[in-house]
Amino acid sequence: MRFLASIAIGLLIIGAPARLLASGPHAPMPRGSLFLYWGYNRSGYGTSDIHFNGPGYDFTLHRVKAVDRAVAFEAKTYFSPATMWVPQYNYRLGWFITDRFSLSLGLDHMKYFLVTGQEARMTGSIDPTRSEQYAGDDIDQMVVLAPDLVQYEHSDGLNLLSVDLDRYDRIWSGTLGRIMVHAFEGVHVGPVIPRSDVRLFGEGVNNRFHLAGFGLGVQAGVHVTILRYVFLRVTGRAGWIDLPNVLTTGTSEDRAHQNFLFYQGSAELGAQFRF
Repeated sequence: MRFLASIAIGLLIIGAPARLLASGPHAPMPRGSLFLYWGYNRSGYGTSDIHFNGPGYDFTLHRVKAVDRAVAFEAKTYFSPATMWVPQYNYRLGWFITDRFSLSLGLDHMKYFLVTGQEARMTGSIDPTRSEQYAGDDIDQMVVLAPDLVQYEHSDGLNLLSVDLDRYDRIWSGTLGRIMVHAFEGVHVGPVIPRSDVRLFGEGVNNRFHLAGFGLGVQAGVHVTILRYVFLRVTGRAGWIDLPNVLTTGTSEDRAHQNFLFYQGSAELGAQFRF
């Protein structure tokens, strides 16, 4: 992401002389044009209450913390077709439906890891047949989130499949329009399809991909067009994710429910064209 952002800044510098535009009448391409891109993201999450229920237990962990997990940058990882799916990535296909707006469909592949070793409040009930250590009928206590209690990850990943509606304003144009800069802002909504790896009381499984809930939010960013058909894009997103149906230990009766705020920064490289 830092590499792509540095390229965008450099192009702005070498694109001078230029003219500033208070407000442009056009999107990066005319109405009816298509665009697609691929990029990578970093994400963060607000605290969340996670409710676990199944045979022999019904309890909630309150205000737990989670983080993403970035893959260290290596060209062979990020640019090889075999491994480019390992980091946290974004891809999207869209079209300019008017001279100001675009509509697109794409996937944000984020990763969500419950922080092991943190202290959290636990309430609810656990039967001794599930865990003798944490058993109780009316639990209300602070616990350390150790592997013998819970390991909880949307590690392959926290996948938001969203429809985005964006509005564009041209704010800068280089000589002969070789480089153009547009600001954009918009909204997104769509299902969340994680693959959740969960262990409760030492038992669990890396589950299948599963429709677990939905996400919605807003985004804004900068779209830098280079020689008309290539672009760099930097985007900030924030929103709300609700997951009422998370698979946990692998049995049909075991489920979890959580919701949380998320934010994300990403950088993408793409192409835009007309047929």
